[in-house]
Amino acid sequence: MDRKLSFLVFVFMCLPFSLSAAVPENAVLQKYFTLFKAEQGDPFTLYYPIQLTRPGEITVSVKSTELVPEPANKNYEPLRIILVDARAFKNIQPSEWQQWINKVNKFNPLEYIAGDEIRKWVKGIKRLFGKKEKKPSYYHGQMACGRERDGYTDIIQHAVDQPELNKSGGRYIVIFRNISTLQATGSIFISYPGEVSELDIEAEKLFECYPDLVMEDVSLNASKQLSVKVANREGCGGVHIARWNQKGPEAITLVANVDGRNYGITLPAADPTGRLRRPNSSITYVFDKVKITKQSKVTVTVDATGKVMETNEVNNTKTVQLGPPAATLIGMGPITGKPDLIVSSIRLDGAKRVLVEVKNAGIAGLDPALWSSGNQPYLNLKMNGNGWANVSLASLDKDRNLTKPGGTAVYATGYVLRQKVTISATIDSTNVVAEGNENNNNTQVELQP
Repeated sequence: MDRKLSFLVFVFMCLPFSLSAAVPENAVLQKYFTLFKAEQGDPFTLYYPIQLTRPGEITVSVKSTELVPEPANKNYEPLRIILVDARAFKNIQPSEWQQWINKVNKFNPLEYIAGDEIRKWVKGIKRLFGKKEKKPSYYHGQMACGRERDGYTDIIQHAVDQPELNKSGGRYIVIFRNISTLQATGSIFISYPGEVSELDIEAEKLFECYPDLVMEDVSLNASKQLSVKVANREGCGGVHIARWNQKGPEAITLVANVDGRNYGITLPAADPTGRLRRPNSSITYVFDKVKITKQSKVTVTVDATGKVMETNEVNNTKTVQLGPPAATLIGMGPITGKPDLIVSSIRLDGAKRVLVEVKNAGIAGLDPALWSSGNQPYLNLKMNGNGWANVSLASLDKDRNLTKPGGTAVYATGYVLRQKVTISATIDSTNVVAEGNENNNNTQVELQP
């Protein structure tokens, strides 16, 4: 069926995130295309084969970003999308289909299949449509597409039930034709109930919003195992589902460096349920093979190779000192640890207001007497190098969470970010608190709305 949705651009550029736990998430193809002009009645055609593995809905939409030459008015022959299943190509064998689908589904930003690929299976495209009064059973809709018109773009949505899935074998083809004398470029979006997702780099560049992966917390759990919290703090974009298909050198990784030794894991293993595909989400991952029993320098990075396009590329890494410090015996006195105050996160909430998180990363808590002291530690904030705020400990941590090792306090500035800024936050710059590490009290990040 064909539908027109006024909010399609948002749906197209920012994938759906509110999914029922009972319904498997659709696979998504987002590919950049160049459709060269038709010549002498011969349309330029691209084919996108998809393999359905269960009943569900197929959605196809197109965003054309450039037409060359620019049409003088709206009276031009448009691009066309046709959705059929493999019964349209009656001579295709299952083994040939599998070879075709395997070729298309390699993660290759520049790969597409042109018309010559399947001409041995069908003679001429006209037979796909059948008679005007009765469409063939393998035909599931078409739409004209080109530039956005009147604030909306056309869309094909076709629901596939179990009987149709049995008849088609789950084999469907999106046919993309240029029947005009214009050359068109842009991106195509295909969502379907399958397993393999793809994303072209050039298509990603056309997104209207991106995720923001942040290394929010690096600490030890009760078993002294390394535990990290990775968040997507962008309120609009999620990490694309295709990232969960990437393997080998293309895989998105989470890497911990402990005293010069690397421990790594891929994104699908760290986040098997795809929580980071949603905005304002987070995961906690425990490196169960990494147990820290002595003071160690730990640096943890998500997406170190920068494969994911983000709103902020400078907050993917966090370095902390973990583990007990080397003990110093003084006579027969007791061995005591010290607190360690750090600025663990500077981020935006869902309303784009700036939040600053302070953590006690040490093995001892702050003295409760500090909250009523006339000499409290302060949180100092600067924006673009200019003084912004000084927040006392009592105002920062009204619940006194920092009296506990591992405790955190979040200061809500109330400031709504409207442009890109550099924010610097320092806790206890005057060294009121004797800490295990006096060199990690400052964090600086770039934020943009």
